[in-house]
Amino acid sequence: MQIGNNQTQSYGYNQHVNVENKNDSSNSFNNYLENKEENINTKKPTSNIIEYLDKKDKFSSLSKEDEILFKDILSDGVYSADEMKKLSYEQMNKFAELVDPKNLIKEHGSNSLNDLPPFILLGMGTYLSSNKTNDVNFNKSLFETTKNIQNNQERIDLLDAINRKLGLNDNEGYGNLPKEIIDNLIKKAQEMEKEKYKDFENPEKLMTDYNNWQINDYGGFIKNLQNDYKSLITNSNVKLEDRIRYEAVLKNLFILETNYNKVINEPKYA
Repeated sequence: MQIGNNQTQSYGYNQHVNVENKNDSSNSFNNYLENKEENINTKKPTSNIIEYLDKKDKFSSLSKEDEILFKDILSDGVYSADEMKKLSYEQMNKFAELVDPKNLIKEHGSNSLNDLPPFILLGMGTYLSSNKTNDVNFNKSLFETTKNIQNNQERIDLLDAINRKLGLNDNEGYGNLPKEIIDNLIKKAQEMEKEKYKDFENPEKLMTDYNNWQINDYGGFIKNLQNDYKSLITNSNVKLEDRIRYEAVLKNLFILETNYNKVINEPKYA
């Protein structure tokens, strides 16, 4: 039994949802912020989502830089994959907290979504990758990898591969379920394993132990996934067009590994 989730579709929330050269003054970040502030205040119509978030006082906890940047992104009511590249991992988390309806429900109750204006999250998979698992190092490396993949299908294929392998570790999939439901899923999976191998000699050696579902070594997780795709692209029984796609997945898994190693070796400050 495979416990997983492969949904990586672009998504739009609406009111029915229930749940840079620094030394060059012309290109300086301060000048960028000034220009963006001017554009927001005088040139661009304020989108309904910005007005909504303003009413909820959602921008007050942000730095001025983040407020200007986020309002610029939301000014047309669409958050695109290109705009995603403007954000660091830390900014992505702040942005997610800002626009995620789940957070609005926690703070203001379910009725707060009744007047939530529609806005579109293009490249939803990258948006979700910022909080994919309980491992911050993996989440950050996955976000940095996916946001820089130019081909949308390659991004989807990579995230599909990871989703299937994460199983109950996926915070945006099964891992988001209450503990009692997860426990019940594991129990049913174990029962299916016992039934599958009941007539085999020494069935316990064949059965998968679903109790050990938690991933504690994401470096090893990435390596194992790479090995899976190495096997697929050398398997002559796999269609040629599929092997070409799998080669792209493997390429991006190597990039993910590089990013992961960079993240875990970054200096950690208290």
